Amino acid sequence: MAKPVGLIIHFDEEQRNDLLNEERRGSRFSDALSVHDWEMKKIQVVLLSFTGNTIDFIALATKGNRVATAKSRVEFSDLVDLSSIPLKEVESLLSPNTKLHFMKSSTGRGGRLPEKTWLEAIQALKEIRPNLVKEIERLISLTVVSRYRLTGEASEVLAQEREALGAALDIFSGNNELRKEVLKSWAPKLDDVENYDDDAMEADLSIPTDSPISFLSGIPERYIQEESAIQHDLYNWEGERATLHNMGVSVFEQGNRVLEVVYANKNSLEHTLGVDLIYYNKSFHSFVLVQYKVMREKDELEGFYYRPDEQLDNEVARIDEFQKKVKISTDVSCHSGFRLNYDGFLYKLVPNKGLQAATEKLIAGMYITNSYMKFLLGENGPKGERGGRIINFKNSPRYLTNTEFSGMVNRGWIGTSLNQSDSLAQLISEFLQTGRALMVAVEEDTANKQS
Repeated sequence: MAKPVGLIIHFDEEQRNDLLNEERRGSRFSDALSVHDWEMKKIQVVLLSFTGNTIDFIALATKGNRVATAKSRVEFSDLVDLSSIPLKEVESLLSPNTKLHFMKSSTGRGGRLPEKTWLEAIQALKEIRPNLVKEIERLISLTVVSRYRLTGEASEVLAQEREALGAALDIFSGNNELRKEVLKSWAPKLDDVENYDDDAMEADLSIPTDSPISFLSGIPERYIQEESAIQHDLYNWEGERATLHNMGVSVFEQGNRVLEVVYANKNSLEHTLGVDLIYYNKSFHSFVLVQYKVMREKDELEGFYYRPDEQLDNEVARIDEFQKKVKISTDVSCHSGFRLNYDGFLYKLVPNKGLQAATEKLIAGMYITNSYMKFLLGENGPKGERGGRIINFKNSPRYLTNTEFSGMVNRGWIGTSLNQSDSLAQLISEFLQTGRALMVAVEEDTANKQS
């Protein structure tokens, strides 16, 4: 486990205007700096000053390739605005010896802070800006755990939640840029990670049973809000509110378009059977439901596999029953109502590769439509060596990749035609009874919103 270290870096006012204009604030920028003692690609937490006498931002920084003599390209990302804390205010909270080291490191172009000085400086920032404690701790956690693969029961559920959120962001944005920005910024609480193994580069993610944690709780707070319209419309059934173990709301915007994501789980992570994603696009009057399943690794030669069980059979039957109740129409009455496939129910089989912080990539799994899944589970579906049902990348080739899936949903080529939100509420109500976590993402174009 790496020691907590950080730097303070000064830029002048002219550089501030160039690097940190209003469009880029809170995003990222890069500059060429002398960082000879900094390991390539390693994430650091840095304090940024643009006045010489204040600390303006705390951010992540990653050293890239050399671009000039003794200088390397450094990318700054995930900027958290500290609202210009005076250096003297930080110094006033430091112990006498630490204060001297801090003053020395924070002059000129800045520099690396000794471990004890860094820890005291971070504590001082938390005291001065208590409303930003969670964000500061998230950045610190990222630098510590980003090199480790997180394992354990909780990590499996959070990995599925991560896949669900990433898919929703790709569908919404039409590309992977928003997903990269959000997923790369995720970090667990540092206290929930233990048993660091520096040989295997693994660590255990152990979340207390009574701790209301979801993947959404570890992303930047600028995406988090207390409540949403979806939450009121779809979750406020009598008695349901009090029984939910955890709930989170995130909002993402692109121009006039808004994506609201609501997470609900009636169980602790240790007793959660899996994760479902419901994506509802109001413009297309369409929804897609994805159930996530974990694939195990047999060996390096045969790779990952999923073995269907009774729980999957029950879920397939539940979807059939729902489709009979709702009677989804395939009649086309407008351009936005046309689909290549009206079966909006899919499964994503996800290889169990653990959970990784500071990475934007989704796991290359298998998106399988409900109709294809029925074939795979039937008599003519693939079988294992002893005749049992088994699904893997080789024996079930008609699956969709991440890119194919998100592109088709984004353009409305797959998904159900469903105009009534009460049917969606019914679906959510039914799936909340299954013991699985539920992530609901609703996309809306506010420019066409009727008041």
